[in-house]
Amino acid sequence: MTDVAVRSDDLESATGPFADANGSEDGGEVVGASRPGSGPTLDVALGLLLAAIGFVLGARVLRDNSFLTHLTTGDLIRFTGSVPTEDPYSFTAPGEPWTVQSWLASLWYSVLGEIGGGSAIRLANGLVGASVMAMVWRLSSRAESLLLRFGVCGVVAFIGATVWSPRPLMIGLACLAAVLLAVDGRLRPVWLVPVMWIWVNSHGSFPLAFVLIGAAGIGAAIDTRALPHHQIRVGLWAFIGLLGGAINPLGPRLLWFPVELLSKREALEGVNEWKAPNFDSPFEMAFLALVLSLVFAGRARVEWRVMVPALVFGVAGFLALRNIAVATLVFVPALTAAATPWRGGLSGAERSIASRAIAVAGAVTLALSAAMVASTGALSLSRYPVEEIDWLDERELIGNDAARIVHPETVGNYLHYRFGLDARVFVDDRFDFYPQPILDDHLDLTFGGDFESIVDRWDATAVVWEADSLFAVWLRESSEWTVQMDDPEGWILATRS
Repeated sequence: MTDVAVRSDDLESATGPFADANGSEDGGEVVGASRPGSGPTLDVALGLLLAAIGFVLGARVLRDNSFLTHLTTGDLIRFTGSVPTEDPYSFTAPGEPWTVQSWLASLWYSVLGEIGGGSAIRLANGLVGASVMAMVWRLSSRAESLLLRFGVCGVVAFIGATVWSPRPLMIGLACLAAVLLAVDGRLRPVWLVPVMWIWVNSHGSFPLAFVLIGAAGIGAAIDTRALPHHQIRVGLWAFIGLLGGAINPLGPRLLWFPVELLSKREALEGVNEWKAPNFDSPFEMAFLALVLSLVFAGRARVEWRVMVPALVFGVAGFLALRNIAVATLVFVPALTAAATPWRGGLSGAERSIASRAIAVAGAVTLALSAAMVASTGALSLSRYPVEEIDWLDERELIGNDAARIVHPETVGNYLHYRFGLDARVFVDDRFDFYPQPILDDHLDLTFGGDFESIVDRWDATAVVWEADSLFAVWLRESSEWTVQMDDPEGWILATRS
């Protein structure tokens, strides 16, 4: 590894609130470069196009089961004027202590829904996605090759097309990108105070800010053989923002939530996004390609201050699928720093017909996507057993104190959305608070177990489950249960005989 050409401390002091790798504030244009024609530079045009792609990815139709619970909880907060501190939804764990870690995001979704319906939520999500891609483009500006920069950012967008979803995760990714900019000397650290407050109150991934800053500080110390003053300053501002995050309806207990979540490792083992990747899907293979590219980045003698964070978050990506979205953002500075000697023949400062055309394409993509969001449906419930729940609702077999419906966790989130406080769910995807015996019963129903003892233990009155499961086979054969609806490609509904 070579010594750092420009120290982070010097880079920040030579710039304004935002700055590129060359210390300029004009979008990366090199002093003295030719500026033929008018309109946006090629650098700005490509950034606009990527932001438009980020908007499209962020503004997709709302179908995520977690989002349904966030929206319902936001409505509950808005109507009651307080954040719940115990479970209001289930019949299996009523009154169990519950930390609504994403209360701010939930309230935000509810307010947007009240103002403009689901379309307003989609538009806001789109803006978050656009901001993430715009910051990713800025983080890539070390590389002088525009084609390579666009290629790296394109892979980030490709992975995002699978792992990004309309829930507080996106707010966490935007906050992480802002911290990356501050660590890289492209955003004044003082801005991390509001960034960290939003992050703490929106998503439980906020400790990753300090993992990133610490890893960058270790790398900078290796590079300079001195104290990493810039990273220490960034860390102090982030810590002030963390302390400010304790000013919320739940108080300091919100800061302890990530520790509580990690203590539930047994409960999280059955959750797909907490499982290690097996690299059998396109986005996992794209992540692996980025990791292999980091090997070449190391051979290119990239500064440790960008390589150490990439290595740390790369390892995290191999441990859990949910970490891949985070790791791809952290990879960008390291990958593009490795490509600094490759010029590629295109100047970001160029103003031409091509740059204007790319800018127009980005603007048109953004406008058309926004128009489609405003004019089409915002919510898709096709993955949920809507007809089966309708059947139960018509017969008053759900949504009341006597109903005890056994179902998968995703259906529980749908019931939150459908019935609110009357949902009376068996389980949902809030694995951070359910007692382990309940989660064990859910796993046994999913993968095979003593079905009869479980439904008897919870005094189940009806079951809604996937029709192609072992549990469904048992329901069809049991004399104690009557199958009311049975779609081989969908859901089975059974009631006590």
